[in-house]
Amino acid sequence: MTDLIIDHVLIAVRDLDAAKDTFETLGFKVTPEGRHPGRGTSNRLVVFGGEYLELISVHDPDGDLFRPNLPSFLDSREGLFIFSMGTPDVHGRARSVREAGVLITDPVKGSRQAADGTTAYSWTQAEIDPEAMPGSQTFFIQHDHTIEERYTDPPDPTSHPNGVLGISSLSLAVKDADSASRHWTEVFGLERASKDAGCVRLRFDNSSLDFRQPDGNDGLADFIGTWGEGPYRIVFSCEDLDATEVLLRGNGVEGLMRDGGCLSVPTESAQGVRMSFVQA
Repeated sequence: MTDLIIDHVLIAVRDLDAAKDTFETLGFKVTPEGRHPGRGTSNRLVVFGGEYLELISVHDPDGDLFRPNLPSFLDSREGLFIFSMGTPDVHGRARSVREAGVLITDPVKGSRQAADGTTAYSWTQAEIDPEAMPGSQTFFIQHDHTIEERYTDPPDPTSHPNGVLGISSLSLAVKDADSASRHWTEVFGLERASKDAGCVRLRFDNSSLDFRQPDGNDGLADFIGTWGEGPYRIVFSCEDLDATEVLLRGNGVEGLMRDGGCLSVPTESAQGVRMSFVQA
């Protein structure tokens, strides 16, 4: 146990309402829009048991953006952007990373406002140097409220029509999987769960982080050549893969591919996100 979870994965989108429609077609429940005061961004969420997806967009491009690289990302594409690591001790984690020689900000408060301007919930986060970790920009977050307090709309927000229970794994496209994963292990204390040809898996308390390097038979080389190293694919665990497939096809999702125990959705049908579903 590392006391670290994949807390949430940020998906950059240009239009939150369009993204809501897309993810509802994929069988997810999506929260109402919220805003980050003083940060220039707004979001909608897809909530699971202990983690969530954050559909994030710029609502004030002329303001002081907390994530200044978000507009340039959206100029090029939509899709998987960065991800966050949840911890019960953000201050202690920040100290340990600093002691490991990696730049990290002092923990700062953040909040999300509902449509009426009231604070829905708050947290503390510490941002790690975006260039420090191969494969993805990341940060620590410690929430001030329980999941039940944070998410009340839509009703029963963690029960999704597509049967998804949570994030099974997040894949990062990297040039050297062994070297990249070793650095994450040294800085964060993550344990290596497995190593296969071109892939190293590290274990979080709730999910897995996969480091994948090109092997000549996939799109990783083209992805890295175009966008550089970064989040590549997200895999969801679901209650009944057959039922998930029936729902998605019934909703008109195009381009689905079933390969044994894995159902994949093309980026064109998922707001630029490479996503797959597997049986829990």
